[in-house]
Amino acid sequence: MVALHDKLKHSMYSPVHGDSMSAAEIAPVTYQVTPDIAHHYFHVCMRIPAHADNKVILRLPTWLPGSYMIRDFAKHIVTFSATGTHGALDSRRPDKSTWIIQTDGNGITIRYTVYAFDLSVRTAYLAHEFGFFNPSALCLESLAHSNHPHVINLQGFPLHWDISTGMPKAALPEDNSSNSYAAEDYASLIDYPFLCGELTRIEFSAAGIPHTLVLSAPHFADADALERDLQRICEAQIALFGESGTAAPFASYQFLTMVIGEGFGGLEHRNSTALLCSRHTLEPGSEKEANDDYLTFLSLCSHEYFHSWNIKQLRPKEFHPYDLRHEQYTQQLWFYEGMTSYYDDWMVYRAGVMTQQRFLGRLAQSLTRALRGKGPQRQSIAESSQLAWTTFYQQNENAANAIASYYSKGAVVALLADLYLRSRYPGRSLDDVMREAYQSYRHHGTTLSDLFRLFATVGDETLRALVERAVLSTEAIDLSPLLAAVGIELLPATVDPFSQQPALTPLQPTSVSLGAALQETHQGVTVQRVMEDSPAARAGLAKGDRLLAIDHIEATKGNILRAFQRYQPGDTSTLHYFRRDILVAAELHWQAPVVDGYQLAVRDTEKARAWL
Repeated sequence: MVALHDKLKHSMYSPVHGDSMSAAEIAPVTYQVTPDIAHHYFHVCMRIPAHADNKVILRLPTWLPGSYMIRDFAKHIVTFSATGTHGALDSRRPDKSTWIIQTDGNGITIRYTVYAFDLSVRTAYLAHEFGFFNPSALCLESLAHSNHPHVINLQGFPLHWDISTGMPKAALPEDNSSNSYAAEDYASLIDYPFLCGELTRIEFSAAGIPHTLVLSAPHFADADALERDLQRICEAQIALFGESGTAAPFASYQFLTMVIGEGFGGLEHRNSTALLCSRHTLEPGSEKEANDDYLTFLSLCSHEYFHSWNIKQLRPKEFHPYDLRHEQYTQQLWFYEGMTSYYDDWMVYRAGVMTQQRFLGRLAQSLTRALRGKGPQRQSIAESSQLAWTTFYQQNENAANAIASYYSKGAVVALLADLYLRSRYPGRSLDDVMREAYQSYRHHGTTLSDLFRLFATVGDETLRALVERAVLSTEAIDLSPLLAAVGIELLPATVDPFSQQPALTPLQPTSVSLGAALQETHQGVTVQRVMEDSPAARAGLAKGDRLLAIDHIEATKGNILRAFQRYQPGDTSTLHYFRRDILVAAELHWQAPVVDGYQLAVRDTEKARAWL
């Protein structure tokens, strides 16, 4: 492959001398991006070099790797025009994401405007506080030039704003701007997000590789703690995969973080991740033990960083190559997201940043999310992976009754395999499975059979059968014997109806349960979801209902929790609630609490050392 700087050197910016390749063949596609902050617009001027055909076909992706839902980025384009040597060019739009422009074969200029007000890691956002974009949401692809170099130049941004991206700086003879960046082709271009604004950079080295945590303002981050803790986590992950004899798949890495009042999310890229976090999660609290919100942010960083190996390099064969025009189906997301979900907290703990008690508590929460409700009894995680586009990524209030999570139940499969290997083959663990997968399949991708075979290769046929059954069927997974083998007891628990999590410490036992997820708001207590065959379902409750009273006592959070202690199974209460603007009175028939959560407790410290 021709090096990127060589492609740019022998391009339209510099005449070719003695090169067999013509300038038109390697001339870059360029984008000049200018912000209009007041209107949340990015104005894009795209220049396409000379081409052999008499037309240019432009396309914008409908989704981006790592986020398995059709986003239709082209719907955010609000103006579009094309000009050539002799003026305006005719264009037509045959479908939602494609433009066809008639040309004379010479270079052309495309000008278009993109509305950018999606505060997420997936598309584009521009406002007075900061700007963010994925090139997949901003940069049209010229199909005839997909393999040419692509250059982005940012112009007109506020002088006090900085720009951060993992995309290399462009070294162009006629452009000395520090805001020009270059990618070797279109597929590379759309894998480098940009964050712009008043940015804080926290730099550290992990295994000799430069890393940067980039934070948008304002924030109250503990820079010293974040530098120390992220360095440990990154080094632990590099060491895990480094044992396979391969170097980290990047020369530098950036955590590009949009810091807001309330928000959470992450999306992996080739040498960076785009993150969205709440402001308070950047403050660890006590020096002795970090608070749970801070650990959640570190776990998010750990999750996206782990994807640098497990989906960005190693990925399903169905994703070789990516086709961003429409859905690409695979039954393997339980491995690529599930293993990663197991390792996110696990690596924070192994790096010495999380206490054992906190790790076990968070793992218990993950087990609870994975196994409660009727969804896991109705959908396998292979099917959940296959249908991610329309089920997992488009969940409604009935999700707990209908679908399984390939994230959380995939993490249960990871735990099952890890404990099996550690208890039966001292010195082996899930780490060996991940290394074997990475070493054997990262260049050409995995099939579902390949993944199952890995567990037999590192373990045995019994482990392979256990994993296959856990992935392909809806049978319950019994972790108790495997946990007991490493000195851990799996304890049944009830889930708090407001937090929807088993507490880190044992819950106060309840006499009855409601079977609904509740939220306390300024208007009162509202229903978020209802479990099948529960008192809440039989009382007719649905998402959005606002609880008013139980037996004529106001339904505050405190009174509801006290009611769980007051009533006995078989008792009947009168429930009043609002559905939209209609007052409803219903009978509520209380039932005994359902075991719908789990807790973990160390019972044999010596045995636990084999795992913890």
